[in-house]
Amino acid sequence: MLIQHLPNILTLFRVIAAPAVGLLLVLSATGALNAEQGLPVALALFAMACLSDVFDGILARRMGQETLLGAVLDPVADKLLMLFAGLGLAVLVPEVSVVAPIALMLSRDLLVGGLREAALTQNWRMEVRGLGKFKTVAQCLAIAIALADISFVALGLRPAPTTLASALVVIALWLAAAASWFSAADYLRVFLRKP
Repeated sequence: MLIQHLPNILTLFRVIAAPAVGLLLVLSATGALNAEQGLPVALALFAMACLSDVFDGILARRMGQETLLGAVLDPVADKLLMLFAGLGLAVLVPEVSVVAPIALMLSRDLLVGGLREAALTQNWRMEVRGLGKFKTVAQCLAIAIALADISFVALGLRPAPTTLASALVVIALWLAAAASWFSAADYLRVFLRKP
């Protein structure tokens, strides 16, 4: 019986993991938690949450367990994960080169969420688009790269960069922000063309 609900359980895990990741990052940033402990745990939890996003959809389709609850909760879980991880990362690394792409990613999610709500008021549902899935992967990879890079510095596995964020982190975040807005343009196009 539990296996039938596994896709939704994985989605719920993501909903619960999202604030935990954000809290670990903020506590590490403020010194309330040792960064050598908090950052690797946040990275591991974030990575598991991103992987759960891949598996919940695959399992739901293969098991024929696609539900309305899952369809509604899945994008919410994705946005919560990006919101908490993004805000936590912005507190941890308060540089414009990090905060600006995170702000762009989060504002994209607000825009697309608004478009979905507007579509529902017109009695149609905007399906998840291919670019939307690509955006989620890009955001997960970018934030995972940032968390891994910062964790390696905290653990002494690599020297600290001259700025708070390394070039790799900045490039990954800006590429994810670009993917986010390409996806937003795609959703906006679909919304405007719907009769």
